[in-house]
Amino acid sequence: MKRRIRIAEDHVDLTPMIDIVFLLLIYFMVTTTIVKEEADLGVKLPSSMAAPPGTPLPEQHYIDILIDGTVMLNGMPTDNPGDNALPNLTRTLMQLKLSSDRAGLKTLVILQPDPEAYQQNVVNVINALKAVGISSISFGEG
Repeated sequence: MKRRIRIAEDHVDLTPMIDIVFLLLIYFMVTTTIVKEEADLGVKLPSSMAAPPGTPLPEQHYIDILIDGTVMLNGMPTDNPGDNALPNLTRTLMQLKLSSDRAGLKTLVILQPDPEAYQQNVVNVINALKAVGISSISFGEG
């Protein structure tokens, strides 16, 4: 009569690994911040419709965003590249908008970001434009 020797089979318990995955998921969900301000900028994109005759031409201003984050309004530097609030640009845009409104002209801003510029710099400029009430924004080649 032969005796059979039973060898225990190896098995992997996945319960601890699943627990860790769920804990990591909860950790990242809790620590992630959602910025609402940039989710809805309320900017009207340019359309291809022709303007009706007799429409006054807008007053155009150009904002260049350089690769180092420097923001230039009509060729003149405005704020330090590291300043996300852009107070000088906001103040100047407010004066330009008030001047255009008094003259009965629409203010149009053409953004010309450098292709290598950080998108956060573009968002900072759009936030400044929204803060002063300029909604006519177009993108040009930087």
